[in-house]
Amino acid sequence: MRASIIKLKRPIAISGLSTMMIGSSLILIYTRLQNLRSLPSLRPYIESIQNQDSGLRLGESIVNLAFFFDIAILSISLVPLILGIGLWNLYAWARTISVCLLSSVLIPNVLAAIGLIGDRGATVGANLGISLACVVGLVILLHPNIVATFKIKRKKQNS
Repeated sequence: MRASIIKLKRPIAISGLSTMMIGSSLILIYTRLQNLRSLPSLRPYIESIQNQDSGLRLGESIVNLAFFFDIAILSISLVPLILGIGLWNLYAWARTISVCLLSSVLIPNVLAAIGLIGDRGATVGANLGISLACVVGLVILLHPNIVATFKIKRKKQNS
């Protein structure tokens, strides 16, 4: 007995959101890879202290935090890529985790935009822009029709 495969139409809002998540993730990955390439040392993860003026003994090593920061951001940049692909395929887990991700980005950006917490890496306008993008994403993902689409997809996968 052959199971009939019924294709579920992906809402345009989900297509747009997943495309934006994949695109922004690829941009972050590209910029972090460029940062890693531009580090001056051939061994960027450990740099030896060679002069005595630094106050450290000759031969002591320090950790290059820029390298580890870029690796951490590169790793984190993969999360929206995976979620964007999951949303494109209408996986319920991707919707749930995307809601958590967007909420966790929204809250600190709003607090930074109104000045309750400091954010030396972004301007107020950038924080507001990121907050707006998160709100739009949350509105899309929490819309009842979108929730119903993901539930229908899950039911079809389970049957």
